[in-house]
Amino acid sequence: MIGYILTTENYDQVQGQFYTPYEFFNCVQDINDIWFLFLSDQDKSQIEATEWAFILDLPTGEYIPKPSPIFPQ
Repeated sequence: MIGYILTTENYDQVQGQFYTPYEFFNCVQDINDIWFLFLSDQDKSQIEATEWAFILDLPTGEYIPKPSPIFPQ
Protein backbone atom coordinates (compact mmCIF):
# COMPACT_ATOMS: atom_id res chain seq x y z
CA MET A 1 0.00 0.00 0.00
CA ILE A 2 1.43 3.36 -1.02
CA GLY A 3 0.99 6.41 1.19
CA TYR A 4 2.42 9.84 1.88
CA ILE A 5 5.46 9.77 4.17
CA LEU A 6 5.30 12.31 7.00
CA THR A 7 8.04 13.72 9.17
CA THR A 8 7.25 14.09 12.86
CA GLU A 9 6.67 17.79 12.17
CA ASN A 10 4.24 16.98 9.34
CA TYR A 11 2.44 14.53 11.61
CA ASP A 12 2.09 17.16 14.34
CA GLN A 13 0.67 19.62 11.77
CA VAL A 14 -2.01 17.35 10.33
CA GLN A 15 -2.99 14.62 12.80
CA GLY A 16 -6.61 15.12 13.83
CA GLN A 17 -7.08 18.29 11.76
CA PHE A 18 -10.38 18.56 9.88
CA TYR A 19 -10.15 19.24 6.14
CA THR A 20 -13.93 19.15 5.68
CA PRO A 21 -16.62 19.63 8.32
CA TYR A 22 -16.75 15.86 8.91
CA GLU A 23 -13.41 14.48 7.71
CA PHE A 24 -10.04 14.67 9.42
CA PHE A 25 -6.51 13.41 8.87
CA ASN A 26 -5.64 10.17 10.63
CA CYS A 27 -2.01 9.10 10.30
CA VAL A 28 -0.58 5.65 11.05
CA GLN A 29 2.90 4.35 11.79
CA ASP A 30 4.44 1.50 9.87
CA ILE A 31 6.68 -1.31 11.11
CA ASN A 32 9.65 1.12 11.10
CA ASP A 33 7.73 3.82 13.06
CA ILE A 34 7.47 6.04 9.98
CA TRP A 35 4.27 8.10 9.81
CA PHE A 36 2.02 7.62 6.78
CA LEU A 37 -1.11 9.31 5.52
CA PHE A 38 -3.44 7.77 2.97
CA LEU A 39 -5.74 9.89 0.80
CA SER A 40 -8.38 8.89 -1.72
CA ASP A 41 -8.67 10.71 -5.04
CA GLN A 42 -11.65 12.58 -3.58
CA ASP A 43 -9.62 13.61 -0.52
CA LYS A 44 -6.84 14.86 -2.79
CA SER A 45 -9.23 17.00 -4.82
CA GLN A 46 -10.70 18.45 -1.62
CA ILE A 47 -7.34 19.55 -0.20
CA GLU A 48 -5.50 20.63 -3.36
CA ALA A 49 -6.64 24.28 -3.04
CA THR A 50 -6.36 24.50 0.76
CA GLU A 51 -3.67 25.06 3.36
CA TRP A 52 -3.17 21.27 3.35
CA ALA A 53 -2.06 21.13 -0.31
CA PHE A 54 1.59 20.70 0.79
CA ILE A 55 0.72 17.10 1.68
CA LEU A 56 0.35 16.28 -2.01
CA ASP A 57 4.02 17.25 -2.53
CA LEU A 58 5.34 14.93 0.19
CA PRO A 59 7.24 11.80 -0.85
CA THR A 60 5.34 8.54 -1.12
CA GLY A 61 6.42 5.09 -0.09
CA GLU A 62 5.38 1.55 0.65
CA TYR A 63 3.54 1.14 3.96
CA ILE A 64 4.34 -2.06 5.84
CA PRO A 65 1.98 -2.54 8.79
CA LYS A 66 3.12 -3.50 12.25
CA PRO A 67 2.39 -7.11 13.21
CA SER A 68 -0.83 -7.69 15.09
CA PRO A 69 -0.33 -8.05 18.83
CA ILE A 70 -0.49 -11.57 20.21
CA PHE A 71 -3.15 -11.87 22.88
CA PRO A 72 -2.79 -14.42 25.68
CA GLN A 73 -5.09 -17.41 25.39
